[in-house]
Amino acid sequence: MSNSRYKNEYTAAPIPDGPQLEYISYSKFEDDWNSQLHSHPFMEIALVVGGEGSLLLENSKYPVSTGHLILIPQNRLHTEVSSSHNPLEYYILGVRNFSIHEELIQDSSTEANPALPLGELMSLIEPIFTEMFHEMKLHRAGHEMMIQSLLLRLAVLLTRRTDLKASFDSTEEMRRGCAIVKDYIDSHYADKITLDDLARISCISKFHLIHEFSRYVGKPPIAYQLKRKIQESKYLLESTDSSIADISYTLGFSSISHFSQRFKLEEGCSPLKYRKRVSQGRQNLKRR
Repeated sequence: MSNSRYKNEYTAAPIPDGPQLEYISYSKFEDDWNSQLHSHPFMEIALVVGGEGSLLLENSKYPVSTGHLILIPQNRLHTEVSSSHNPLEYYILGVRNFSIHEELIQDSSTEANPALPLGELMSLIEPIFTEMFHEMKLHRAGHEMMIQSLLLRLAVLLTRRTDLKASFDSTEEMRRGCAIVKDYIDSHYADKITLDDLARISCISKFHLIHEFSRYVGKPPIAYQLKRKIQESKYLLESTDSSIADISYTLGFSSISHFSQRFKLEEGCSPLKYRKRVSQGRQNLKRR
């Protein structure tokens, strides 16, 4: 596979709250290419300038060819597969702080489609990619500001000439590994879970997992698990006649006293007082 890739080192500070180029590459498929599913914690935008093939995005497959703009959201498994007789040729941008509203990426059947046929818009979009590539390759004075302006021009053209809506979000989406951890905790919050378990599931070191998960969710993984346990205990206290002991056991607390202690720290009262308060509130509503 013929491939040239340039990573932006940001020797000058990028414009605050604006799109930031992580890298740009140019690729042309050859016989040695091996397509593998992968993901990024930022958006990728690809422009097909030759050939044909397919985009594999999660569990879906989309045909692509010359003149397609491909929009790949953050943290989505994807890869490109080229036709053997007409090899794919494309530029691809990795862009932080930039996103396209996915529900507006649609084709004629109104199903979400990340491959957008540009038509006449190709003549305006392709020069932006080629100029950005050469700016990164040559590293002339002021190249970072030029790249920033080209990214903004690309966003304006997309929103002005199509139904797509672009936004500049300075907060990154959670890494795919952290998303896996959150889903796992949501499904297994009553089980005994350790950081070692979560690090193995996510393929992220314990240190980085705590940091990344806290940044997105607002608290470390084990603290998030406790929060989910307390949420479920409130539901059980409100909607069932289960004893405090049974609820404590069901949610995996080591003892009734441990459950009561953690509940009081989160809610400001004991589980029993919480249940009585909810019951009293319902009785008051019935009297009205």
